[in-house]
Amino acid sequence: MKCSCRELRCKPVEQCWNGQYLKSIGASGDGCKRHGESIEASSSKQLEAKQQGCYVTVIDVTTASPLLKSGPRPRLQVLEGSITADLSQLFSQAIDQFGVIQCCIALASLDLSVLEQSESICDMQPSTWQKVFDVNIHGTFNTCQQWLRGIRDAAVAGKELHNVSLIIMGSEAGRYGVRTMAAYAAGKAAVQYGLLPSLAKDAPRIWPSARVNAVAPGAVDTDRFKEEVKQFGNDWKYMECEATVPLAKPVPVEDVARTILFLASERYSGSIHGQLIPIDAGKMGSLVWTQSELAQRR
Repeated sequence: MKCSCRELRCKPVEQCWNGQYLKSIGASGDGCKRHGESIEASSSKQLEAKQQGCYVTVIDVTTASPLLKSGPRPRLQVLEGSITADLSQLFSQAIDQFGVIQCCIALASLDLSVLEQSESICDMQPSTWQKVFDVNIHGTFNTCQQWLRGIRDAAVAGKELHNVSLIIMGSEAGRYGVRTMAAYAAGKAAVQYGLLPSLAKDAPRIWPSARVNAVAPGAVDTDRFKEEVKQFGNDWKYMECEATVPLAKPVPVEDVARTILFLASERYSGSIHGQLIPIDAGKMGSLVWTQSELAQRR
């Protein structure tokens, strides 16, 4: 896999990372991880690449990670756990292995594609709303808190750190809403419009150059997305990633991973802070009515 740092035509990538430690929080603890697993794997592979010089810890719901299919790798640690539980022990294990977690990718969440959707919020089960919030909001909060506590401890101890940054996984859903799954949209809006700017004010008080950003992907061309296209048809695909999308395509997984990699680098994005980066092929909005629905409405 090509290194996105080289594609940016900047200085050699060894100067970008120089053995730094980054942590990826993988998929959520409810077995609902089809999209997240693809982005997690792509991000981790690029970060761990020999040219990058990164040490990577992945927290996932299973240690049977696709990242380990080729066998153990000295720069990669995979831990089993859930972001809805107490993460302090898992973070301690990660720190014991590679040292202070300088960069954290808070990727885990329940993906829209695996949630039971309803025709209207009138029909949504309160338990579904609570479950989504427990993982997508509270789990993300747990992750961010543990990372920033580690940075604070390192600052008190007088340690030298580089690439101190946090990248939160948002979504286009937090911007445009989802009629059939308001909980998912509300959860993403909470982290990208509430938690992100709050952390952007907080983190530099802990470490002067600490940066916090978020990415908001549109429809991502994962294996799960391809399955959905087969299941729901081309009309569904048109509504999701073509009708209001100037580039008229789903987003390649690698594009999301490379954007995360860019934000993780202090050299390449050192003045980008508190920003939500859309990765959605230029999406302008969501389609509200189909022609057949409008015909029935009239």
